[in-house]
Amino acid sequence: MRPLTRLAQRWPNVPMAAGVIAMLLLAAGLAVIFDNESGYRQQKISEIQVQADILAASVSAALDFGDAVAGQEAVDALRVNPQLMAAGVYGADGQIFAGYERAAGRLPKRLAGAPADAGNTVDAMVPVTVGTERIGSVYLSAVREPLSRRITRYSVIGALIIMAALVVIVLGLAHTALRRANLELESRAKALSDAYAELQVQVDERARAEEQLRQAQKMQALGQLTGGIAHDFNNLLTVIQGSADILRRPGLAEEKRVRFAEAIVETASRAAALTSQLLAFARRQPLKPEVIDLNAKIRGMTNLLDRTLGERVRVVTELSETLCAIEADPAQLESALLNVAVNARDAMADGGTLTIRTGNAEPREDGRTAVYVAVADSGTGIDPDLLERVFEPFFTTKSVGRGTGLGLSQVYGFAAQSGGEVKMTSALGEGTVVTIILPCSDREATPVTLPAAANARRGGTGRLLVVDDNEDVGAFAEALLLELGYQVVRVNNGEAALERAATEKFDAVFTDVVMPEMTGIELAERLKALAPNMPVVLTTGYSDEISRSGAGGRPVVFKPYRLDTLAQVLEDVLAGNGEAGPSTAA
Repeated sequence: MRPLTRLAQRWPNVPMAAGVIAMLLLAAGLAVIFDNESGYRQQKISEIQVQADILAASVSAALDFGDAVAGQEAVDALRVNPQLMAAGVYGADGQIFAGYERAAGRLPKRLAGAPADAGNTVDAMVPVTVGTERIGSVYLSAVREPLSRRITRYSVIGALIIMAALVVIVLGLAHTALRRANLELESRAKALSDAYAELQVQVDERARAEEQLRQAQKMQALGQLTGGIAHDFNNLLTVIQGSADILRRPGLAEEKRVRFAEAIVETASRAAALTSQLLAFARRQPLKPEVIDLNAKIRGMTNLLDRTLGERVRVVTELSETLCAIEADPAQLESALLNVAVNARDAMADGGTLTIRTGNAEPREDGRTAVYVAVADSGTGIDPDLLERVFEPFFTTKSVGRGTGLGLSQVYGFAAQSGGEVKMTSALGEGTVVTIILPCSDREATPVTLPAAANARRGGTGRLLVVDDNEDVGAFAEALLLELGYQVVRVNNGEAALERAATEKFDAVFTDVVMPEMTGIELAERLKALAPNMPVVLTTGYSDEISRSGAGGRPVVFKPYRLDTLAQVLEDVLAGNGEAGPSTAA
């Protein structure tokens, strides 16, 4: 009897059992395939996630400082991995910052959300943070495994299924190998995690060092600013105090009395100009903007520039005829251009050419159009290491006694407060270019008019209410107004002013802005309810409120003020010109 016959007789259900076993083996084989595929996929996901974490840590500093070159170098380091198809670093706005791709279209141009794995790829995205702030994202895309390699592997597994006797061994070996691979992967992941932790510590230490450096630079700049102010004001006070001491001496000749009094007035004017420049740098200077034709303004300054710069400097203008109008304080614009021109003259000791160009600037980030005025000289140029400091107050590249170091700081503050910016480029031996960029105005430019001749101020008549919390300043203002012929009632706070205004009649109110409990602007608003037609004149040495939002159309006299300035403003408001703009001492 043949063996198959004997087997069939002994185990009649062998074919069915063989089928069941075959199905079980197939199921077991499919389970093995699925388990292997899932494990390999998880391994790839873990690897790509760890690589993404490392890249995020590597580019955090570059992304924080906007260093695209350093970011690209960190991304290029991943090219050695042939299975990594695309790598990218994105900013907080989702825009690409640095990256590469092995095939076109693999790297998104904008990262709008978490990527979804598709096809034969494994994708990962992790945030890039500094402290608790998210500053961007990292995106990686890798291919899992070539299809031909998977088919070969699964074909071998399928062949092993037919070999029933080897199934258990193969499964055991496969699981053993998988466990070994998982242990190795865990070991690698732990090593990468430790490396990432160490890198994070280094990043934190670097961030602390950079913060300490920034703080040291702030303190250095503050010390320079304080020293510069003290130096200049000590010089001015020396002249004022010395002149005042001379004036107090008995029997002083009239000629000397006039000379030293004029010295005090002139020095006080320089002190006022110094504080004005400091306020301009701090972007706290109250401005009186007008719509200006920039080309017309520059043409009107040509003669002034020629006289100021001298015969050895040739002034050339290259003005674009397609400029829009700008909105700025004309006096401060003229001062800014003069400051730049004088600096250019000093850089051309042997004479040279000063070129003033105007044109349309690149569109701003907010979509507004802008124009520029560039002042170029043919001077000695500035050392590149000093360019970043040229706009600091009291910093100057000139020799001792040749400059205060406040000219370019005034230009910086004026441009910023006018909604624009200022840039400087320079090359040693080739010259310097200072470019002021200002936004366009939607209104038409005001025609340029020559200033009217000043009339002699003889004072006036009327009853004035003076409000100032500083006893010395209030008494000084009262003395000036009495000298001008006005009747004066003085109080030292807003509540007292309201009480007097409610029971007495005044032709105008002259009030300080910065006072405790009630500011001058608040007082003016409350007086408006008591006497709508009574003009209010404001005075201040500095008011952040006025520099931000203005004085509500009221005239402002800025301290330190002169007698003729005060007389002119009061004559204007008492004559009905209540919308007079800010005035300063001449």
